[in-house]
Amino acid sequence: MQLWIKLVWIITILVNLSGVIWFVLGSTANFQRSIDLVSTVFFVYLGVPSIILMVFSSVLLLKKWSPSKWWEFMGVLIIIIAMLLMTPHLYKNVETSGWLTEKLRHDSIQQTSDHRYEYCMEIANLFQKNGTARLYLKNIETLEEIRIPLDIPIKEIKGVSWGEVTHFVKLKPTTDSNIYVLNTTDNFYFPNEKFEINVQEKTAVKIK
Repeated sequence: MQLWIKLVWIITILVNLSGVIWFVLGSTANFQRSIDLVSTVFFVYLGVPSIILMVFSSVLLLKKWSPSKWWEFMGVLIIIIAMLLMTPHLYKNVETSGWLTEKLRHDSIQQTSDHRYEYCMEIANLFQKNGTARLYLKNIETLEEIRIPLDIPIKEIKGVSWGEVTHFVKLKPTTDSNIYVLNTTDNFYFPNEKFEINVQEKTAVKIK
C-alpha cells in the first residue's frame, strides 16, 4: 500500500474515533447520566457504522493488506469518505451542558419579607449523578449576588414539575439580620427540608 494512502486512512480512523468518543461523552455528560432515546437512535445510525468501519479498517491495516485493483482503491476511498462525512455530525449533535458547562434551572424569583433579598433555588445538572442544589440570593440594595450550596440529594430526584410560577423554597428572616430560615415547599421533590442560612458566612446548615 502506498504510504500516503495508509497515512490518510490512519488519520481518518483517529478523527472518526475522536468523534465517537466525543459523542458518547456528550450524550452521557461524561457518564453522569443515561443516554436518552434521541441520542441512542442517532448513535445507531452514525456511531455504530463508524465503529464497524473503524474496526474493519484497523483489521486490514494490521494485516498489511494493500489494494491492488482499481475497485479496491475505490473501496478504500469510499470507506475514508464515509468516516469523514459521519465525524462532523457526531461532533455537532453533542450537548455540552451538564458536563463542560452546568445545565441550570431554577424556580420562580421571590423576595424576602424584609425586602432585602431576591432569591430562588438553583438546580444544576438535574437527573444526573453530579446534580447539585444551591440558594441564589441577590441583595436588592447593593445588587451583590450570593450562591450558597444546599445539602439536598438532587441526583435522587425522579421528576420535577415547573409551572409559570413555581416556588420550591421559602426564605424567612430571623431576629439576626444575617440569619434566615429556608424551607422547601410541597412543590419540591423533597418537601419540608429546613436549613439555617448564614448570609454573611455563605453557609447552609440543615435543621432536623
